[in-house]
Amino acid sequence: MDEPQIVLFIGDPYRCERSLAKREEAIFAGEPGRERHTLYADELDPHSFGIDLRSSSLFSAKRHYVVRHAERAEADLTAVITEEIPDDTFVSLIAAELKQKSVLLKTCKERGAVVTLPSPRGRATPQAALNILSEMGLTAEKDALTTLLNLTGGVLLEIAHEAEKLRAFVPGGALTKEVVERLVFFSAEHTVYPFYDRLGERDLPAALAGLRELDEDPTWILGGAIRHLTRLAMIRLLLDRKAARKRIAELVGVPDWLIPRLIGQAKRHAIDEIASSLELAVELDLKVKAGEISASDALLKLVFAVTSAPTPQHERG
Repeated sequence: MDEPQIVLFIGDPYRCERSLAKREEAIFAGEPGRERHTLYADELDPHSFGIDLRSSSLFSAKRHYVVRHAERAEADLTAVITEEIPDDTFVSLIAAELKQKSVLLKTCKERGAVVTLPSPRGRATPQAALNILSEMGLTAEKDALTTLLNLTGGVLLEIAHEAEKLRAFVPGGALTKEVVERLVFFSAEHTVYPFYDRLGERDLPAALAGLRELDEDPTWILGGAIRHLTRLAMIRLLLDRKAARKRIAELVGVPDWLIPRLIGQAKRHAIDEIASSLELAVELDLKVKAGEISASDALLKLVFAVTSAPTPQHERG
């Protein structure tokens, strides 16, 4: 089957990379040479990119352009891919997330294909991790798997990277908790999730430090903070109603390995406190969208508000 000229991959980085590799293999199947260009949307010159796409290659029968972080330059990319390009040129766009009304999304559906690859949720995450380990010739005890998920934040791309390392250092491929603790680093610190955890723990210095390390759009981080606070509010309410841990995981829709960490955060807030924090977060988000405050300032206001004046009562039971 012929590959579409333009494909937009949306979702989990690991799953997108796997699908991208398969697409590239199909594009260059049987070709003596390959020409692949990797670009980043936030550094892209749309005029030059358009010229490159409409030109012909002097070195290869086919060309493949890969544009990462497509969500950061939707308008520019939409304008470029609307133009006709040579039959021997292929474009793959990769985005973490796009709104359903996105013009880029609509254009890619019309001009090529859209592949949606969401990150696994709930019990699907441990199974996805086991599949990655299995592909690397590794097996894991239950405690070892839980430890690996905690250390990587359940991020499939991080799990894959660690699995490659573990395969090299673990003869026989059988992972134990002790082996994972010794060899796997807390790689999730490179993602936004540790910041959300520090926010939920009401740890101001650590939250500010985590925020400084992030190179992400403050608007996107603020949206994620709202989702995290919403989740903690649900857990706090269920804790107050004496719901069992397993039931909380089912109702909130999080994997078993993650729920203890979220419960620990929820216990640091009274229900009225977290409701107030959530109300402020939504209010700040509306102000950002109305242009009344910058996303960076809104995020800082939220951090200070959420982490201020906790009322412990031994972590509120």
